[in-house]
Formats: sequence, C-alpha cells, structure tokens
Amino acid sequence: MPTLKGFATTRRLKASAYTIRNLLTFARDMAITDRTTHLVVFDIDNERCWLASSETFNPSTPLASALTARNSTVGTATQNNTNANPQATTNPVQQETLGRASGILGVPYLMEQGVTLAALTTNHNGRTVQNDSGVAYIYFSPNATSEEALVYLQNTRHQVMSVSVEAASGRVIVRQLAAEEVQTLGLEVSVN
Repeated sequence: MPTLKGFATTRRLKASAYTIRNLLTFARDMAITDRTTHLVVFDIDNERCWLASSETFNPSTPLASALTARNSTVGTATQNNTNANPQATTNPVQQETLGRASGILGVPYLMEQGVTLAALTTNHNGRTVQNDSGVAYIYFSPNATSEEALVYLQNTRHQVMSVSVEAASGRVIVRQLAAEEVQTLGLEVSVN
C-alpha cells in the first residue's frame, strides 16, 4: 500500500507539470495563430493557472482581469443584443465570440491534490524575478518568442518538477529535478 501511495503522489506531480506544459504550448500556438500576445497567468497562492489574451489582460490587476475576461465578453454581447431588441431573450453562451481559445480564456486549472506551485522565476525586461507567492505570468509574443521562465512544482514527498520556457523559441520543457538540485534551490520545505 505505501508503494501505491508514493506512485500516486508522483503521478499527480507529473500530471500537473504536463498540464502546465500543455497550457504554455497552447498559449504559444495561439499567439502565433492570432497574431496577439497570449499569457499564462499563475496564482501561486491558490495553486492555479489559466490562459489570458493581451486584449483582456491588465498587468496592474492580473488576477481580476484574467478571471473576468470571459464574463465581460459575454456581458457586452448580451447587453448589445438586448439594446437592439428589448423583447429578445438572450443566451449569453451563444452570443460569445467563438474561437479556438474562447472556451478556456480565464478558466483556472487547479494543481492536482498534494501538488503546490513552489516558485516561478521569470525574466521580465531583462530583470530576473522569483515569485514564491502572489500572481505572476509568462507571455508569448506573435513571433513565437517568450521570456526565460521556470515553474517549479513540488509534491508532499518533496519531489520537484520544473517546467521551463526558452526565450528565443518559446519551447517548453518538463523535467524532474534530482534531490541535489532541489536542495540547491532551497525548495525542500514541509508541504501540507
């Protein structure tokens, strides 16, 4: 039984890492396709992340702008339709502009049970910033570039996986860190 519990803990860590990788890769692809900067926003304190577009993202209030992006789009479409025909009954879902990313913009992805966003290191405007709490983001520009970034995930067994983003290509790489690397980073802390 203890062996199975350890296997499940490791599987959840890997699942969270690959969810983040897929979301980052999708943001890169959407930036190229839509010719608009896309971001992945990380709410480190609440262990979640989501896709945002530069058209709806406000860097001064990243939490509010990312989570309300879909609601404001739906509300505007409904309001415009109601003004045109006050007798019409509207269905906000049908009024929303559909696109490849419209179904997931602003929708949070929670980390698996027992997995925490331990830290996020980014390089905004040539300045390296490590975030252990709060809200941070990784952007992807329309020319497929990004910024150097590292997301560290940790489970209850103190295993750590990193999800890295290369600046020049926007390529995303996932790997599990060795115990020595975890100690060097100072991430080996008790996780509840």
